[in-house]
Amino acid sequence: MASSLPRSPLSPSSSFLFTKPVNCIESKYPSYIPPSSGQNPPFFRCVFDPTSRKPIRQRFSLSCLTINQHPVVQIPSVSEKVQNLDFEFKSLPEPIDRVKRLLHYAALLPPFDESLRTHENRVFGCTAQVWLEVKMDGNGVMRFRVDSDSEITKGFSSCLVWLLDGAEAEEVLSVKIDDLVEMNVGLPSRGNSRVNTWHNVLISMQRRTKDLVEERSGRKHQSLEAFSSLVTVIASCKESQV
Repeated sequence: MASSLPRSPLSPSSSFLFTKPVNCIESKYPSYIPPSSGQNPPFFRCVFDPTSRKPIRQRFSLSCLTINQHPVVQIPSVSEKVQNLDFEFKSLPEPIDRVKRLLHYAALLPPFDESLRTHENRVFGCTAQVWLEVKMDGNGVMRFRVDSDSEITKGFSSCLVWLLDGAEAEEVLSVKIDDLVEMNVGLPSRGNSRVNTWHNVLISMQRRTKDLVEERSGRKHQSLEAFSSLVTVIASCKESQV
């Protein structure tokens, strides 16, 4: 069976002769995955061993190490996650099945630090108690942590955290309530407390995200103003010294 590896320029048919054995060392390129296979191709580079004095018995000799594959995980966008979530709940027409799925996701929600159960982190307007922590990291990426005393609400919140945690602010603000209508666990009433709960959590996520964006933009604006003032002062000092 013919090898799928590309032909080496130093193949046995080459006129080049090694006078020392060669060791084969794995080269890793985790950022490349062929579209057809979904995996990295094996790749080698050969290193001449100047310390060996063992005579060679054939024209080309390799000793190879095991190759580890490094598949690249592509993180879906928020819009893609919305579609996945919509499809998942739409495939569960029975309300009881949706509730079971929410309870499953509630169990996957990361632990919430007791010190974060503060009045400032409360999400008001919900029948259940809900706490929400929102942060923006140095790269402008949003981070969310949620907890509730209701398992159903924790399930809703777990879906929202999966959807928005790690996204940029623009993506967080782009999500609409109508995009997630399938999460209503089959309850037709728009005034239902369960529906209002995840609505309120999403709105709170977006409102606090907007506040952090404006706060960071304000700090940048103040820094620019302070820098401009400093430049003006330095220029005035130089003029007075002339």
